[in-house]
Amino acid sequence: MKKHFGTDKIIVLLGAGASCDAGIKNSFQMIQEIEKKLDEDWKEFKNLYNYIESSHVRLERIKNVRLREITFNIENLVGLLDTIIRISTKEFEGYNFVGAWEKELIGVAGISMEKALAFKNEILKKLKEKWLSPGDFKTATSYYKKLAATGYNSYLKIFSLNYDMCVEHNMEAEGRRIERGFNEDRIWDYRRYDFQKDDAADFYLYKLHGSLDWYRDEESRLTFVDGVQTIDPQKMEIIFGVQNKLQSYDPFNFYFYAFREACFAAELIIVSGYGFFDKHINDNLANAFKINPKRKLLINCYNTLQSFTDEKYKEEIGKRLGIVDINDIHIFNKPAKDFFNEDLNIETFSSLFPDSSEEVEVLPE
Repeated sequence: MKKHFGTDKIIVLLGAGASCDAGIKNSFQMIQEIEKKLDEDWKEFKNLYNYIESSHVRLERIKNVRLREITFNIENLVGLLDTIIRISTKEFEGYNFVGAWEKELIGVAGISMEKALAFKNEILKKLKEKWLSPGDFKTATSYYKKLAATGYNSYLKIFSLNYDMCVEHNMEAEGRRIERGFNEDRIWDYRRYDFQKDDAADFYLYKLHGSLDWYRDEESRLTFVDGVQTIDPQKMEIIFGVQNKLQSYDPFNFYFYAFREACFAAELIIVSGYGFFDKHINDNLANAFKINPKRKLLINCYNTLQSFTDEKYKEEIGKRLGIVDINDIHIFNKPAKDFFNEDLNIETFSSLFPDSSEEVEVLPE
């Protein structure tokens, strides 16, 4: 018997890996591009880059992270650039405690930190114009249309850690109504996420880290542009770095809380392209399984190493999220494009629940 999923019982979490098949670069690929350019037309930023990378590695080692487990990605880079810029404008609250390395920082970033600002500008321009905007966007991202054909008989909540426009573009192309949180005046309004309305949307999209087409108007209200190429990279409303994950203002605060609540309610959490390196995201997933371990976690990853096995990865994720029974973790090791085309459907979801009468009882906190 096919399992019946009620309202809010399936949610989707998308990471950068979900968009790689569309030619959109993930964070580590962007770092590779940057390092290549540092030997070419970005030579003026090379010492600054090396300084930031070494600072990140040193901080991770102080936190007892093993050297082989330390990663350095675009979020680390831009997040630390932001910190340097905030130091120069005296916005960094811990400035009095970091004065000891100011002399060294001035040597690589300039007295007024102008190199840090210029470096960040160049990165954001590449991010907008090239890395997140493949040439044939419509065709390259078309596999995202499979989100509209899962067969789930309810609205679907999609949480994305990506800045790209893959979800909204393809849902609209399929003629499906997707709620992004903007009213008729193009101003973001949390009340748009009202699931009890008679005209409820088919999909509700939560972009946890911002979007290429978002910016703040002269009254600091969140709005958007129709074409991402027209937006000033410096004005894009996107967030980088661990210190920016939990913003005290909307939509980020609202979206993060919504993700927490959705995890608690879901029977099946579908994850595609996320590497489980974000502590804030992991904590919410872990808490959901701690409250009720009967949930299922479907992970679409893509790892071609000979040493990779589904069981080892289950153990790793189970340990990271505190999931006791790793049989509740299901791995689909294949490119996201193949996963979307072959497995993103209600038949696959139902197969993860052999006992079709099984229902997850959401316990009170």
